[in-house]
Amino acid sequence: MSKGFDLDSLAEELEPVKPLKSGGVIGGVVLLTAVSAVFVVSTLGFRDRFLDATATDPMFLIRTGLLVVLGAASLTAATSMARPAVGTSRSGWRWAALAALTVPIAAAVAALVGQTPIAERLHPVNGVECLTYSIGIGLVLGAVLTWWLKRGAPTSPERAGTVTGLAAGSLGALAYSMHCPHNDIVYIGLWYTLAIAATTVAGRLVIPRLVRW
Repeated sequence: MSKGFDLDSLAEELEPVKPLKSGGVIGGVVLLTAVSAVFVVSTLGFRDRFLDATATDPMFLIRTGLLVVLGAASLTAATSMARPAVGTSRSGWRWAALAALTVPIAAAVAALVGQTPIAERLHPVNGVECLTYSIGIGLVLGAVLTWWLKRGAPTSPERAGTVTGLAAGSLGALAYSMHCPHNDIVYIGLWYTLAIAATTVAGRLVIPRLVRW
């Protein structure tokens, strides 16, 4: 009887917890990314030739498409990790990341076989600008996603941190790309990869300490 009484007492102290729904935070991050893109454009201007026919440049479209797919897949995976579930597949971000890896690989090949000197294709001033804005915006987005993860119970903090950093960096790079004046695969493969890699590594190292339960 005493055991039953104790269990009943414990049950009486329990309060219902409202399930986490990721739709709100996904919408918030998307909105924040759009606001960041407006900030980039308002401070740096639209990318060169953004409004003329070269806005349909294949590399610009490919870059934008890959960043959208990678950002969306990793954002969905990161937000869902706050809600542990059995039998839920969250591997879409891995396929998106593998697809995105074709860019730095193609950049390395183009740099080796191209006739233009590599130094003339790197544009370091613009590259540092790309890193500054992409990583800076990514850190803001990463902070929002970390707050979301802390509200939940991620069963794998390390994986959650990695995916969160990947999402933040991809969306940060997407926001900056609205200004980026370069369509060269070597430039994109170097600077965009460095920006996304930096936020991904930061997410893997820092976020698990903040969301572990």
